[in-house]
Amino acid sequence: MYHPGVGSSDSVVDKFTGGLFGVGLDQAIREVYNFICTNYVDGDDIILIGFSRGAFTARSVADMIATVGLLTPSGLDHFYAIFEDYENMDDSDRDPSLFLDPKVLPYNGEKGAARANWEMDRKSQYERWLSKNGLTRHTYEDANGVHEINIKAVGFSNTQVSDRVENAFHALSLDEPRFAFRPALWEKLEGNKTNLRQVWFPGNHAGVGGGWHEQQIASITLAWMCDQLSSVGVEFNPGRMSDIFTEGLRFSAGHPFSYVPSSWSSWLRPRQQLPWANSKICPVKASSIHRDEAECDGKDRHPAGGAEELWKTARPWGLGQIRYPTSRLQTWSGTTIRHPGTFMRTDPETNQDTDQPLLNTNERIHSSVRVRLACQGLAMDDDGVWDCKALATADDGSGLWKLERGSGLNASEADSVKDGKTRKLDLDAEGDVLKPYPVQKEDSQWKWVLASKHPNAFPLAGVLPEEPLTGYWERKLLALTAGNPDVWRWAEENPPFGLI
Repeated sequence: MYHPGVGSSDSVVDKFTGGLFGVGLDQAIREVYNFICTNYVDGDDIILIGFSRGAFTARSVADMIATVGLLTPSGLDHFYAIFEDYENMDDSDRDPSLFLDPKVLPYNGEKGAARANWEMDRKSQYERWLSKNGLTRHTYEDANGVHEINIKAVGFSNTQVSDRVENAFHALSLDEPRFAFRPALWEKLEGNKTNLRQVWFPGNHAGVGGGWHEQQIASITLAWMCDQLSSVGVEFNPGRMSDIFTEGLRFSAGHPFSYVPSSWSSWLRPRQQLPWANSKICPVKASSIHRDEAECDGKDRHPAGGAEELWKTARPWGLGQIRYPTSRLQTWSGTTIRHPGTFMRTDPETNQDTDQPLLNTNERIHSSVRVRLACQGLAMDDDGVWDCKALATADDGSGLWKLERGSGLNASEADSVKDGKTRKLDLDAEGDVLKPYPVQKEDSQWKWVLASKHPNAFPLAGVLPEEPLTGYWERKLLALTAGNPDVWRWAEENPPFGLI
């Protein structure tokens, strides 16, 4: 089930109220949860996918299913009371007598991890009460016995992922500046077996999730997410996927320097026109750059032809344009720089960050970050060379993360990649000349490590691994958009920051 998210429609009012304030989130959560309760058939896989606030909705629905199960017809008669209880499960000030179960676990001043465990225990107690009274269920029975109703996958509330979620995949944007759009990362408490993967990509919120006419970064994210969902049994139409990838390449070939709106500060410092990569990769001279004077309306006749012909003008893999948000209204709440590996738990009472770091977030950095840095791709709105401040520089100006050779994966993850367990699909149509890119075993042996003992970075091992590029759809997209010269191979042989 996919949910696009409040604030993501074409309505100006929805973009403002939903995008900035999250108006409509509760209604969306209720609607999606009610739909699942009404339509679930024993044995169904529950897979929730969402973009933007829709991702938050998907996560919240997953947490609600994990907390209260799937309500029975009798339970649905009490839906609004149960939903209100669920929303206030972490409210330490709410009088227990207001819950349907008046004996719900009281709050005794727990803090940090102890508070998180109190909330989990309270939810478990409440769910048992609902089950005892025939209002919900967490299991179904067939000829093979009794089975748990689990959430198969969540792609893209509570930051603790429930152990009833088997897989959780989250794509995150490194360059989103709006404070109101700060991501809510997941964490796993000790003993949780969920397969959690949260990967950072270059670009802003809409660039990573899809929203601009220039779709190259969004296509990279799409390919990654499709590979994650393929691993749990979701199938994708090869022809449609190929069309999406090709449309993106054709757009880039027709608009290598697509329209960028003037910034408020452009009268102070006119934007310099720059090639989209260093001279070894991009043959275009700055003096010959012609930028589009208007946004493409989607009706342009973009160039046709094979990949190698389109490569002559298109930006290759990882170097697509990334944009600054156009809505100035949504920056009223301030701006920020996202720093992977440094996110804190939020106080449910004040909605402010605490001094307690999120644990077991399993954050990774996508390989397109390294390729963009190595090839000297451009910053947002093509305004300068991209330096990825989110990773490289802390708020106080000191170094934060630095790139090093060597895998940052643990033993089981490395074995999975080595054994090819993630390469489960073989969907090449007969006669298809474009095979998945031949990523070598020695490729992607990179990691981001703490530049020093930084007070605001708390990953357990001080390492953010590079996400291995092993999936079918990712390698298919790379084969189509690698360019000439091949940017993947060039970045492996010419890493950024002068590394050897």
